[in-house]
Amino acid sequence: MKTYCALAAFAALLLTALPAQVPAPLDEARAALQAGDLGQAESLLVPLTGATAAGAPAFLVLGQLRERQRNLKEAVAAYEQATKRDATRPEYFSSLGIALSQRMAELSFIQQAMTAGRMKKAFEQSVALDPKHLSGLIGLARYYANAPEIAGGSLEKAKEFADRVRALNPFLGELEQGNIAEKGEDFGGALGHFETALQLHPDDAGLQNACGRTLARLGRKDEARARFEAALRLNPAMESAKKALAALAAPAEPKD
Repeated sequence: MKTYCALAAFAALLLTALPAQVPAPLDEARAALQAGDLGQAESLLVPLTGATAAGAPAFLVLGQLRERQRNLKEAVAAYEQATKRDATRPEYFSSLGIALSQRMAELSFIQQAMTAGRMKKAFEQSVALDPKHLSGLIGLARYYANAPEIAGGSLEKAKEFADRVRALNPFLGELEQGNIAEKGEDFGGALGHFETALQLHPDDAGLQNACGRTLARLGRKDEARARFEAALRLNPAMESAKKALAALAAPAEPKD
Protein backbone atom coordinates (compact mmCIF):
# COMPACT_ATOMS: atom_id res chain seq x y z
CA MET A 1 0.00 0.00 0.00
CA LYS A 2 2.85 2.38 0.87
CA THR A 3 4.45 1.58 -2.52
CA TYR A 4 1.28 2.61 -4.40
CA CYS A 5 1.05 5.84 -2.39
CA ALA A 6 4.69 6.64 -3.11
CA LEU A 7 4.21 6.00 -6.83
CA ALA A 8 1.11 8.23 -6.90
CA ALA A 9 2.97 11.02 -5.14
CA PHE A 10 5.89 10.68 -7.55
CA ALA A 11 3.54 10.80 -10.59
CA ALA A 12 1.86 13.93 -9.22
CA LEU A 13 5.27 15.53 -8.73
CA LEU A 14 6.22 14.75 -12.33
CA LEU A 15 2.98 16.29 -13.65
CA THR A 16 3.55 19.53 -11.75
CA ALA A 17 7.11 19.67 -13.02
CA LEU A 18 6.05 19.39 -16.71
CA PRO A 19 5.81 22.75 -18.54
CA ALA A 20 2.31 23.97 -19.37
CA GLN A 21 1.28 23.25 -22.96
CA VAL A 22 1.75 26.35 -25.10
CA PRO A 23 -1.34 27.20 -27.23
CA ALA A 24 -0.81 26.95 -30.99
CA PRO A 25 -0.70 30.31 -32.80
CA LEU A 26 -4.04 29.62 -34.50
CA ASP A 27 -5.68 28.93 -31.14
CA GLU A 28 -4.18 32.17 -29.84
CA ALA A 29 -5.56 34.02 -32.87
CA ARG A 30 -9.03 32.58 -32.27
CA ALA A 31 -8.86 33.61 -28.61
CA ALA A 32 -7.70 37.13 -29.52
CA LEU A 33 -10.53 37.48 -32.04
CA GLN A 34 -13.08 36.28 -29.50
CA ALA A 35 -11.72 38.78 -26.97
CA GLY A 36 -12.00 41.59 -29.50
CA ASP A 37 -8.23 42.12 -29.75
CA LEU A 38 -8.18 42.49 -33.53
CA GLY A 39 -4.61 43.78 -33.64
CA GLN A 40 -3.27 40.71 -31.86
CA ALA A 41 -5.33 38.42 -34.06
CA GLU A 42 -3.92 40.20 -37.13
CA SER A 43 -0.31 39.83 -36.00
CA LEU A 44 -0.83 36.10 -35.41
CA LEU A 45 -2.77 35.35 -38.58
CA VAL A 46 -0.70 37.20 -41.18
CA PRO A 47 2.33 34.89 -40.88
CA LEU A 48 0.09 31.83 -40.63
CA THR A 49 -1.80 32.60 -43.83
CA GLY A 50 1.29 33.85 -45.64
CA ALA A 51 2.89 30.41 -45.63
CA THR A 52 2.62 28.34 -48.83
CA ALA A 53 1.23 25.36 -46.93
CA ALA A 54 -1.21 27.44 -44.87
CA GLY A 55 -4.24 25.38 -43.85
CA ALA A 56 -7.91 26.08 -44.40
CA PRO A 57 -8.68 26.73 -40.68
CA ALA A 58 -6.27 29.68 -40.65
CA PHE A 59 -8.03 31.25 -43.64
CA LEU A 60 -11.41 30.69 -41.98
CA VAL A 61 -10.28 32.68 -38.93
CA LEU A 62 -8.70 35.31 -41.20
CA GLY A 63 -12.04 35.70 -42.95
CA GLN A 64 -13.77 36.17 -39.60
CA LEU A 65 -11.20 38.81 -38.67
CA ARG A 66 -11.68 40.68 -41.96
CA GLU A 67 -15.44 40.67 -41.41
CA ARG A 68 -14.94 42.19 -37.96
CA GLN A 69 -12.74 44.82 -39.61
CA ARG A 70 -15.47 45.46 -42.20
CA ASN A 71 -12.99 44.58 -44.95
CA LEU A 72 -15.45 42.42 -46.85
CA LYS A 73 -13.45 42.14 -50.04
CA GLU A 74 -10.57 40.50 -48.19
CA ALA A 75 -12.99 38.44 -46.08
CA VAL A 76 -14.37 36.94 -49.30
CA ALA A 77 -10.84 36.23 -50.54
CA ALA A 78 -9.91 34.51 -47.26
CA TYR A 79 -13.00 32.29 -47.26
CA GLU A 80 -12.37 31.38 -50.90
CA GLN A 81 -8.89 30.23 -49.92
CA ALA A 82 -10.40 28.12 -47.13
CA THR A 83 -12.76 26.38 -49.59
CA LYS A 84 -9.89 25.72 -52.01
CA ARG A 85 -7.75 24.16 -49.31
CA ASP A 86 -10.55 22.02 -47.90
CA ALA A 87 -13.68 21.55 -50.01
CA THR A 88 -15.28 19.13 -47.54
CA ARG A 89 -16.37 21.57 -44.83
CA PRO A 90 -19.85 23.11 -45.25
CA GLU A 91 -19.10 25.98 -42.87
CA TYR A 92 -16.34 27.23 -45.18
CA PHE A 93 -18.80 27.58 -48.05
CA SER A 94 -21.59 29.12 -45.96
CA SER A 95 -19.09 31.62 -44.50
CA LEU A 96 -18.14 32.55 -48.06
CA GLY A 97 -21.81 32.93 -49.00
CA ILE A 98 -22.52 35.18 -46.01
CA ALA A 99 -19.50 37.38 -46.75
CA LEU A 100 -20.59 37.70 -50.40
CA SER A 101 -24.11 38.69 -49.30
CA GLN A 102 -22.67 41.40 -47.04
CA ARG A 103 -20.42 42.66 -49.82
CA MET A 104 -23.36 43.16 -52.21
CA ALA A 105 -24.10 46.61 -50.76
CA GLU A 106 -20.62 47.80 -51.78
CA LEU A 107 -20.98 46.77 -55.44
CA SER A 108 -22.48 48.22 -58.60
CA PHE A 109 -25.66 46.72 -60.03
CA ILE A 110 -23.75 44.68 -62.63
CA GLN A 111 -21.28 43.43 -60.01
CA GLN A 112 -24.17 42.48 -57.73
CA ALA A 113 -25.65 40.24 -60.42
CA MET A 114 -22.35 38.39 -60.80
CA THR A 115 -21.80 38.15 -57.05
CA ALA A 116 -25.30 36.81 -56.43
CA GLY A 117 -24.52 33.75 -58.54
CA ARG A 118 -21.33 33.07 -56.58
CA MET A 119 -23.22 33.50 -53.31
CA LYS A 120 -25.93 31.05 -54.35
CA LYS A 121 -23.36 28.46 -55.41
CA ALA A 122 -21.55 28.77 -52.09
CA PHE A 123 -24.73 28.17 -50.12
CA GLU A 124 -25.74 25.30 -52.42
CA GLN A 125 -22.35 23.64 -51.91
CA SER A 126 -22.64 23.92 -48.12
CA VAL A 127 -26.04 22.19 -48.22
CA ALA A 128 -24.78 19.57 -50.67
CA LEU A 129 -22.07 18.70 -48.17
CA ASP A 130 -24.52 18.69 -45.25
CA PRO A 131 -28.29 18.81 -45.98
CA LYS A 132 -28.86 19.92 -42.38
CA HIS A 133 -26.39 22.80 -42.44
CA LEU A 134 -28.47 25.67 -41.03
CA SER A 135 -26.38 28.56 -42.31
CA GLY A 136 -26.57 27.22 -45.86
CA LEU A 137 -30.32 26.57 -45.68
CA ILE A 138 -30.98 30.06 -44.30
CA GLY A 139 -28.73 31.54 -46.98
CA LEU A 140 -30.71 29.83 -49.73
CA ALA A 141 -34.05 30.83 -48.18
CA ARG A 142 -32.92 34.46 -48.20
CA TYR A 143 -31.47 34.22 -51.68
CA TYR A 144 -34.72 32.99 -53.18
CA ALA A 145 -36.77 35.48 -51.14
CA ASN A 146 -34.74 38.49 -52.26
CA ALA A 147 -33.45 37.67 -55.74
CA PRO A 148 -35.39 39.07 -58.70
CA GLU A 149 -37.41 36.59 -60.70
CA ILE A 150 -35.00 36.86 -63.63
CA ALA A 151 -32.22 35.60 -61.33
CA GLY A 152 -34.31 32.68 -60.08
CA GLY A 153 -35.98 34.40 -57.15
CA SER A 154 -39.04 32.58 -55.87
CA LEU A 155 -40.98 32.98 -52.64
CA GLU A 156 -42.19 29.40 -52.96
CA LYS A 157 -38.63 28.08 -53.10
CA ALA A 158 -37.73 30.35 -50.21
CA LYS A 159 -40.54 28.80 -48.17
CA GLU A 160 -39.28 25.30 -48.97
CA PHE A 161 -35.87 26.11 -47.52
CA ALA A 162 -37.44 27.89 -44.56
CA ASP A 163 -39.46 24.71 -43.89
CA ARG A 164 -36.21 22.75 -43.79
CA VAL A 165 -34.80 25.30 -41.35
CA ARG A 166 -37.91 25.02 -39.17
CA ALA A 167 -37.60 21.24 -39.02
CA LEU A 168 -34.13 21.68 -37.54
CA ASN A 169 -34.69 24.86 -35.51
CA PRO A 170 -38.33 25.94 -35.01
CA PHE A 171 -37.40 29.45 -33.87
CA LEU A 172 -35.17 30.26 -36.84
CA GLY A 173 -37.63 28.59 -39.22
CA GLU A 174 -40.56 30.70 -38.03
CA LEU A 175 -38.41 33.80 -38.29
CA GLU A 176 -37.49 33.00 -41.90
CA GLN A 177 -41.10 32.20 -42.78
CA GLY A 178 -42.19 35.53 -41.27
CA ASN A 179 -39.62 37.44 -43.32
CA ILE A 180 -40.70 35.64 -46.49
CA ALA A 181 -44.39 36.33 -45.84
CA GLU A 182 -43.61 40.00 -45.17
CA LYS A 183 -41.62 40.14 -48.41
CA GLY A 184 -44.71 38.86 -50.22
CA GLU A 185 -46.86 41.47 -48.42
CA ASP A 186 -48.77 38.77 -46.57
CA PHE A 187 -48.69 40.77 -43.36
CA GLY A 188 -51.23 38.62 -41.54
CA GLY A 189 -49.18 35.51 -42.28
CA ALA A 190 -45.98 37.26 -41.29
CA LEU A 191 -47.51 38.30 -37.98
CA GLY A 192 -48.50 34.71 -37.26
CA HIS A 193 -44.96 33.46 -37.84
CA PHE A 194 -43.41 36.24 -35.77
CA GLU A 195 -45.88 35.57 -32.93
CA THR A 196 -45.00 31.87 -32.96
CA ALA A 197 -41.29 32.69 -32.86
CA LEU A 198 -41.93 35.13 -30.02
CA GLN A 199 -43.52 32.36 -27.97
CA LEU A 200 -40.21 30.51 -28.25
CA HIS A 201 -38.12 33.60 -27.39
CA PRO A 202 -40.38 36.05 -25.51
CA ASP A 203 -37.52 38.42 -24.64
CA ASP A 204 -36.48 39.08 -28.24
CA ALA A 205 -36.71 42.83 -28.90
CA GLY A 206 -36.31 42.34 -32.65
CA LEU A 207 -39.34 40.08 -32.79
CA GLN A 208 -41.46 42.51 -30.78
CA ASN A 209 -40.44 45.15 -33.29
CA ALA A 210 -41.30 42.84 -36.22
CA CYS A 211 -44.74 42.18 -34.74
CA GLY A 212 -45.25 45.93 -34.33
CA ARG A 213 -44.18 46.54 -37.92
CA THR A 214 -46.65 44.03 -39.35
CA LEU A 215 -49.45 45.21 -37.06
CA ALA A 216 -48.89 48.75 -38.31
CA ARG A 217 -49.13 47.54 -41.91
CA LEU A 218 -52.41 45.86 -40.99
CA GLY A 219 -53.72 49.17 -39.61
CA ARG A 220 -53.80 47.93 -36.00
CA LYS A 221 -51.99 50.97 -34.64
CA ASP A 222 -52.72 50.59 -30.91
CA GLU A 223 -51.45 47.02 -30.91
CA ALA A 224 -48.45 48.08 -32.98
CA ARG A 225 -47.64 50.84 -30.51
CA ALA A 226 -47.71 48.37 -27.62
CA ARG A 227 -45.26 46.10 -29.45
CA PHE A 228 -42.83 48.91 -30.25
CA GLU A 229 -42.93 49.96 -26.62
CA ALA A 230 -42.27 46.37 -25.55
CA ALA A 231 -39.29 46.24 -27.91
CA LEU A 232 -37.86 49.41 -26.36
CA ARG A 233 -38.28 48.04 -22.85
CA LEU A 234 -36.12 45.11 -23.92
CA ASN A 235 -33.69 47.25 -25.94
CA PRO A 236 -33.93 51.00 -25.22
CA ALA A 237 -31.43 51.75 -28.01
CA MET A 238 -33.48 50.19 -30.83
CA GLU A 239 -33.72 53.02 -33.36
CA SER A 240 -36.20 51.29 -35.67
CA ALA A 241 -38.74 50.98 -32.83
CA LYS A 242 -38.22 54.65 -31.87
CA LYS A 243 -38.80 55.77 -35.46
CA ALA A 244 -41.87 53.55 -35.77
CA LEU A 245 -43.38 55.04 -32.60
CA ALA A 246 -42.69 58.55 -33.89
CA ALA A 247 -44.38 57.69 -37.19
CA LEU A 248 -47.46 56.38 -35.36
CA ALA A 249 -47.62 59.58 -33.30
CA ALA A 250 -47.33 61.88 -36.33
CA PRO A 251 -50.62 63.42 -37.53
CA ALA A 252 -52.09 61.76 -40.58
CA GLU A 253 -51.62 63.67 -43.83
CA PRO A 254 -54.86 65.10 -45.21
CA LYS A 255 -56.30 63.21 -48.14
CA ASP A 256 -56.91 65.03 -51.41
